[in-house]
Amino acid sequence: MNEIDEIKRRMEKRRAHHHPTLTDRHFSRLYNGMIKCMVVLLVGVAICAYVKVSPNGEYIKDYVLNDMRFTELTKWVNNQLLSFNKKSDNAATVSSQVSYKNIKDNYYTNQSNEVLNFDKGRVIYVGKQDMLGQYVTVLLENNIEVTFGQMTDVFVSAYDQVDAATILGTYQNQVMIIFTQGEKEIDYSTFEELIS
Repeated sequence: MNEIDEIKRRMEKRRAHHHPTLTDRHFSRLYNGMIKCMVVLLVGVAICAYVKVSPNGEYIKDYVLNDMRFTELTKWVNNQLLSFNKKSDNAATVSSQVSYKNIKDNYYTNQSNEVLNFDKGRVIYVGKQDMLGQYVTVLLENNIEVTFGQMTDVFVSAYDQVDAATILGTYQNQVMIIFTQGEKEIDYSTFEELIS
């Protein structure tokens, strides 16, 4: 094999490993995404600065979080800006109808120690509080928020897309579940009627 044949062979090998080229469409999508993020950040910083400096800061914060449709805004932001997030690979699912047995008040149990999600939705909060302990709040597609509290382990993160029967975490003896539609709390039987 002479040098010319070797060069031809290497050229053919390079042609076989054709890498996709970046086009203007790729850059415009990146640019539009960056602009959306910058606008959201700018508005958020402006609002935070105004609330901090304003003498009515506590009133404004209370109004935004309680009187305005904060959950609807959160749902819209999730759908518009975070829709590229796919379902978490860590979130396991099981195939069965999810049901819980009420022990007392907002405390429930099921046949296992796994906290199972009721219906398709998005995780909007994951955290820890004195009253709730470790908790996960899921905004279901029918605009009902379900908060699971008193969990020992949490397997999902904020903004994860979750399906029905997704394992959100585990609990020890009982799990606290709070159902909220709009601004008011609803009971388990009303919730079951709404999702059926």
